[in-house]
Amino acid sequence: MVAKNRMKNAVKSHQRPTLREMPFEQLLSAAQELAEARRVYAGKTPEKRWASAEWAYDASMARDLFSKALLSTGGGADFDSCFESGVVALAIDTLFAPALLTVGSLEYQHKRPSAAMAMFMILATLPQTEPDLAEIIDKAGCFLLDQNDNANATRLYRAATEAFPGVCEHWSSLSYCLGKVGQLDEAVTTARKALSLNENDPHVLNDLGWTLVLAGFYDEARTILERAAALAPADYELPRNNLKELEKREWRRLATEKERSRP
Repeated sequence: MVAKNRMKNAVKSHQRPTLREMPFEQLLSAAQELAEARRVYAGKTPEKRWASAEWAYDASMARDLFSKALLSTGGGADFDSCFESGVVALAIDTLFAPALLTVGSLEYQHKRPSAAMAMFMILATLPQTEPDLAEIIDKAGCFLLDQNDNANATRLYRAATEAFPGVCEHWSSLSYCLGKVGQLDEAVTTARKALSLNENDPHVLNDLGWTLVLAGFYDEARTILERAAALAPADYELPRNNLKELEKREWRRLATEKERSRP
């Protein structure tokens, strides 16, 4: 009986469309359960939609952890795996931030970057009261950077700074992305904006200092990095490491200038 149930569940799971096979928006129409969830919860209050989406999201993450635990012990999932993490939650509530992050990441991994970015960009339109929103936006941006998609990471963080101009972390992240795409003048300006929001944060100071190094403003970079090193805790060594790199670059520049000045 157990073997039959496992086979029945396997067949059922195989017949259900998945996000791997089609974009989320198509999946909503192709999967009856998702279409029904969207229809039912459309008539609920935003608070009830959010709470139900949170429950569905947490359940899917717990299920995935359990499935991975079974696989790690040599077993297999003997239950219906349903949909990928976040899919049901996003069907319930189109504005549930954790599901936008998770499903957007899956869309990107399935070679649908436009669909992924559509979800990621929604994050920058949500109210700042959304739980953990700044962290979720940063996770989306870091995901894009991990994919070497610097242009879209820049686009996301730019939208975040426009929507939430008082969040220092978004300005720092945007500055980093601008440096990655070679827009150093704007990267410096953006890093200064971040520092204006948190003047004594060694991480923010270090970000500005390193951006100044990249832009070739060595004198100011040294001042900023020395301040960052003075404020940094013992386990944050990046400002001191960047000062050492600055010294190497200054030495190389002086050597180059001396070589050029020779008759």
